[in-house]
Amino acid sequence: MRFVIYTDNPETFKTHLPSLNIEYVLLTEDLEWQFLKGTTFNHLKKVGVIDLTFKKYPNEHLFFVDTDTFFIKNPSKILNLFVKGKSFLHKREYRLGDAISEFAVFNQAHFPLSFMKFISGRVLKMNNETVKFDENDYSWNTGVLALNSDFSSYMEDVTDLTYQFYQNSKWFVSEQLAFSLVLQKVTEIRPANDVVFHYWGQRQKLFMDNYLDEVFTSNNFNNLESGSTDLALKQLEKMLSNDIILEQINIALQKKDYPYFLKQSLKIILKNPLNTSIYKQIYKELI
Repeated sequence: MRFVIYTDNPETFKTHLPSLNIEYVLLTEDLEWQFLKGTTFNHLKKVGVIDLTFKKYPNEHLFFVDTDTFFIKNPSKILNLFVKGKSFLHKREYRLGDAISEFAVFNQAHFPLSFMKFISGRVLKMNNETVKFDENDYSWNTGVLALNSDFSSYMEDVTDLTYQFYQNSKWFVSEQLAFSLVLQKVTEIRPANDVVFHYWGQRQKLFMDNYLDEVFTSNNFNNLESGSTDLALKQLEKMLSNDIILEQINIALQKKDYPYFLKQSLKIILKNPLNTSIYKQIYKELI
């Protein structure tokens, strides 16, 4: 097994992880420019590093995780199941036909509208064969991707579709859509959200940045005990899961979307039926 980190600042990782055998790939301006293909769509970098890794290590399976993730369970379930015709993504999020209403909550319905208009009835190319996508396909979150080496032959299609989707919709999940749609056609996708926790809200990222600064400052990672680490990760998972919902409550209140506010409030209460502090946290979002 090899570990590869793509970063513009390898020294940050080397300082904290001196004992691990890690290959660092410097994300130079030239390399990022190659990945972006003349666009400003930052997530093309993800497609680029996955494609580059497949090319650098042909015939090897690939397990990609975003920076804003942490493991909540031993990943052997994923590492032992790199099977041709199957894949792992973080989790299934929504049917494309429901995307307009999903994103309308955030005043972003114009993105899925443009996307659905682009793919509607359109014949696209995938591995030199024609293919169509429609409202019954699903979007999966790609904070995690576990891909059999055989999938490397489809990376050119993922890159091309990501480019086309973004150019015609400006939707910030275009990379996610490209991976989701191609993988649905050629593999059975399985969820990985029971193994890896993926947080992406700005509130959660700010919290985790501060949390990690404190952990790296006060602990020697080589001497961490498994039991205490497992407990800390479970606590983190629960706290961030709740904060994601609280953030949605805050957004609903800002937009005066009271049905969505009630829906999210009920969701967090049902997740934490014996935790009375949840009511205080909901109240904090109100004031």
